[in-house]
Formats: sequence, structure tokens, C-alpha cells
Amino acid sequence: MGNKMHLADRVATGPDLLWRLEREVALLEIRHPGGFAVRLHVLGDFFSVEYVQFWERLLERHPALHVWGYSARHDKDDPIAAALIALVKKEWSRFAVRFSNAPMEYALPATTTVEHPLQVPSGSVLCPEQTGKTESCATCGLCWATTKRIAFLQH
Repeated sequence: MGNKMHLADRVATGPDLLWRLEREVALLEIRHPGGFAVRLHVLGDFFSVEYVQFWERLLERHPALHVWGYSARHDKDDPIAAALIALVKKEWSRFAVRFSNAPMEYALPATTTVEHPLQVPSGSVLCPEQTGKTESCATCGLCWATTKRIAFLQH
């Protein structure tokens, strides 16, 4: 799906990526000791249980680190999803990862996609950025401020 995304590059996973991420997070904490946010996975997703655990270790080592993003992994039979769900539940205030189109009965911070604002499910919030109620995601912050399901307009 993201192969035609403007200015987006896929990154190879593996030890070199983790080495680089660990150093970049450490540098960000030196530059921003009061706090900084990292947006994970514009393309891609959590690729292993060890990768989820890697982010858990970074959260432990770097108190200024906050993470937000999205994951399509919500199948409870998937060990990666299980590790991710556990980390989100444990560290939501600093690890705000939403589960894309997760079933409502999972009661997870999730997203849903709608074609029209009148289709927003009960208990969900329509993305304020998409409707012009805020200038950008950076001026909004709803995705990491609430565990309510966020509805995004299909585009």
C-alpha cells in the first residue's frame, strides 16, 4: 500500500537498524531532555517480538522518550501482536500505538476508517486534522492523548 507514498522509503530491518535507532534515540534525549516524541512506522510494522522488546528497553533507558504510531498487528494469536498489546497497555502514556481496524470487542486504542463523517461509530472520535478543526497532527495530539477509537476519513 505504501509503495507509492511520496518521499517514503522502506528501511531494511535487522541489527543495523536497531543499532542506529538506539543511537538516534540517545542523541534525541541529549538534545531534548524534557521530552521528545518518535513517530514509528510510516511504512511497515513491528516485525518481531524482539523488536517490540527493543522499544520497551528504550522506554526504560530513556525517560524523555515518547512513542506514537499505528500497527496492523492485533490478532491475539500472533505473538508479535500479543507483545505489542501488552506494551501498549503497560506504557500507553509513553507508547501510544493504535491498532488499525482492530475489532471493537478487543477494547484497544484503535482506529477505524470511514467514508463519511456520519459513519463514525459510537464512542469514536473523527480525526480533527482531517476535518480542518486543527492545523496539523502536531497541533492536535488526539491520537496519543486519548484511548478512544479514532475514525479517519478514507482518502
